Amino acid sequence: MRTRLCAFCWFAALMCGLPDVNAGEQITVVVGRDAPELERFAAAELQDQFQQLFDAEVEIAHALPGGGEESAVVLIGSPATNRAVAEAVGDSWPELSDQGHLLRSLSGDSIVVGGGSPVATLWAVYELGHHFGVRYLTRQDIFPDPQELDLAGIDRVLEPTLRTRSWRTVNDFVIGPESWGLADQEMLLQQLAKLKFNRVMLSFWPWQPFVHYEFGGVRKSTAMLWFGDRFRVDGDIPGKTVFGGKTYFTNPEFEGKESYEEMHAAGVALARGIMDEAHRLGMSVGISMQPAQFPREFADALPGLTKAHQLKSLTVAPGGSQGPDDPAIRGLVKAKLRAYIETYPTVDVMVIGMPEFPEWDAHVETSWQQLNSDGRLGDLTLESVIDAARQRKVIVSGDRGVRAIRGNIVPLAFFQSLFADPELLERPAGGRVELVIRSIDTALYPVVDRVVPDGAGTLNFIDYTSRRSADNVELMQPLPADKVNSSLIFTLADDNVGILSQSVTQSIHELVVALRENGWDGFSTRYWMLAEMDPTLHYLARASFDDSVTPRSAHDDLFLAITGNEATSDRLWRAMEHIEAATDLFDKQAIGFGFPVEGMFMKHYRAQENPAWWDEAKEHYMQAMIEFYRAQGNAHGQSRELLFYYAKRGEYVLEYLAAVEAVREAAVAREAGDRELAIEKLEASVESLYNAIDTLSDVVWDQSDRGLIATLTNFAYRPLVVEYERMLAEQ
Repeated sequence: MRTRLCAFCWFAALMCGLPDVNAGEQITVVVGRDAPELERFAAAELQDQFQQLFDAEVEIAHALPGGGEESAVVLIGSPATNRAVAEAVGDSWPELSDQGHLLRSLSGDSIVVGGGSPVATLWAVYELGHHFGVRYLTRQDIFPDPQELDLAGIDRVLEPTLRTRSWRTVNDFVIGPESWGLADQEMLLQQLAKLKFNRVMLSFWPWQPFVHYEFGGVRKSTAMLWFGDRFRVDGDIPGKTVFGGKTYFTNPEFEGKESYEEMHAAGVALARGIMDEAHRLGMSVGISMQPAQFPREFADALPGLTKAHQLKSLTVAPGGSQGPDDPAIRGLVKAKLRAYIETYPTVDVMVIGMPEFPEWDAHVETSWQQLNSDGRLGDLTLESVIDAARQRKVIVSGDRGVRAIRGNIVPLAFFQSLFADPELLERPAGGRVELVIRSIDTALYPVVDRVVPDGAGTLNFIDYTSRRSADNVELMQPLPADKVNSSLIFTLADDNVGILSQSVTQSIHELVVALRENGWDGFSTRYWMLAEMDPTLHYLARASFDDSVTPRSAHDDLFLAITGNEATSDRLWRAMEHIEAATDLFDKQAIGFGFPVEGMFMKHYRAQENPAWWDEAKEHYMQAMIEFYRAQGNAHGQSRELLFYYAKRGEYVLEYLAAVEAVREAAVAREAGDRELAIEKLEASVESLYNAIDTLSDVVWDQSDRGLIATLTNFAYRPLVVEYERMLAEQ
């Protein structure tokens, strides 16, 4: 554990005149008169927490209480920002990084709560709340019962083991944060600050309404959400009460917005609001985008652009006739990139994505020569990296791996030339935006510092799921993390498993250990629904500052505090183990099973028997649900709602799997010519699917939960009912 102990005594002379007080009578929070805004906010946060934790009056002041006043004292800040802290510690303030923070008891009933920067001081306040039993979840804080104040014996200094802790938002799909309005986004960011995340990354797609640009006489005119899908939520459907009588489900910021101009204005306002809140909380802000993919209207500006291989083919990208030195392509990319920086002038980082489905590999040989023009790649050959991509064991291997590495090399050559322009990343008001290149192929890791633009960092992707990434951590080792700042994408919930309950804490732990061992800087999350994610996030929050934390120790630290019962924590550990085992099974055996797109359910309407692993997966979900229900009865009152949510989601998954079973059986009967049995099984499938959606509607907490119901209604329930009614009509 990265905790330093000090032998010296601070503030003894200054505080000895203050009498000891009975816990909770009066607490004075002292913050510097001219303290930064974040430290004043930290003082207010501590005041709010202490008022809930203790039977006390909590006052914020800029100086110590008078000699005759009985008060516990909390000093907020650092010697540079709070005179009282400077007088208390003198020259004994420890050497802290900008993320280091401390809790240190003084003589009397007093404590220093501070950090090496204002945001680190805010984290120290949240760490003190954690010390007294507060637990921070994605949707709420859970407080212990009121207690007596005891500020003695606390001596802790925390430095990060992982410096970059980034949270991805916006992204795509109706079940993800693309559905969230600003109020929901702000609420989640506030919870993430308590978990010490220090960056938010807005992941934008070319067809979304968050930027506008023009080139070659063509104006961007596409502005849509969710790949253009619309989700009708009226009529005779289960779960409709969660939509408040609306006809369509939408992000509340886009309610009633129809024109391109209205959508764009709403998108920019939402994104700027997210950025402003992140900056208020001391986080840096990144924008992630695909520089060389464009909405389809730009095919008119540059003949030769071709459809990008992507869901619904909504974008175009450079074709074989347009090489990385094409001036028109360069001009269009620059126009797009500058539009983002000028629209969002406070952005700190631009995360430039490599193509997930490469279309630009016709120029790979010349691009390799460009990357290796001065022999900087050494003995590495194009043939050897292609062979490495072919032989690896991740999903993108074999022929797909060859296509991926070939498509990776051309953009890297393009980026090296593109970002040689020193003005491209300049902010309108001055200063330079940091550059990060995302998803460089693992076959290029040995030379990553030589193929990215000078000064750029990397955000890396090994495989789609955390389990698959953990199984291939050896791919991380060749990357020279001492030469290029590198982070890893953590998949906390994969869209391929999608609509099912998921847990990945054990795999995430293996990746955290690998990050430390290989000297990587940190991580960025990948997910869609929050769902059962709180235990994993609690592990990440604790493990990012303490290398002794394990999944089990973090689990107990969370659930013993919020349930107040060791046996209940044990039950919940078993439940999460079952969910993680089921997650791994679907990942191994049926990746894509829960992908939330049109046809997601009726693809199972084929004459096929259930696979051998199916019963094992159902049993895992069944046991998890049972443990959640049992745990709920013995839990502390505040945690029961959370455990009920977990239990009802387990019930939903079982009903959904029953619906899949029944529709498969209907297909078998149909193929055998038994229409009566087919109709009976279709009816059973409709009933199970109705029950699944109705069960979800009992525990809706956020827009992703509503988005899941909208997805199931439009992509599962309605198509199934249409087939059932068709079979009835033809009987």
